[in-house]
Amino acid sequence: MPMQRGRGHGCGGSGWVGGEGWAPGPGRGGGRGRGALLEPAVLASLAQESAHGYDLRKTVEDLTGGFVCVDPGGIYRLLRRLEQEGFVRSSWSEGEHGPQRREYELTADGRELLAQWGEHLRQRERAFHSVIEAIDTSIKAGEQVGIKSTPKGGSDEREKKDA
Repeated sequence: MPMQRGRGHGCGGSGWVGGEGWAPGPGRGGGRGRGALLEPAVLASLAQESAHGYDLRKTVEDLTGGFVCVDPGGIYRLLRRLEQEGFVRSSWSEGEHGPQRREYELTADGRELLAQWGEHLRQRERAFHSVIEAIDTSIKAGEQVGIKSTPKGGSDEREKKDA
């Protein structure tokens, strides 16, 4: 069974967290795991409507069904980087019940990056589908020849059949 990750924020799934991760295009990082879905989820959320960083945390968690648990510091680091790179812009807005807050919106370059993310994720989806099919085929083949899987993924053993 794959190791479960999470931060205990009520998020389900295996919980990719943080703000750094792989991104399409040259020089966009080389992420493995942690924030691999945070950037496209934030971009997709901002494509729907502008938002404050705090609101984006909840939107991303809802969008991903709790699969991406958002670290507060991570989302602000990501938003700062996206703004420096020209993919989002921010402006100060009056808080209803407190101080001013930054509101983030997607730029035209951000929409282009979102499209690149869409293609990348579709490619990953195809790869995941192929691996899942191979796993299912291997399991079915093993069942047909009487190989029993062990719970910890240890060595297989042949079922002994009484004659």
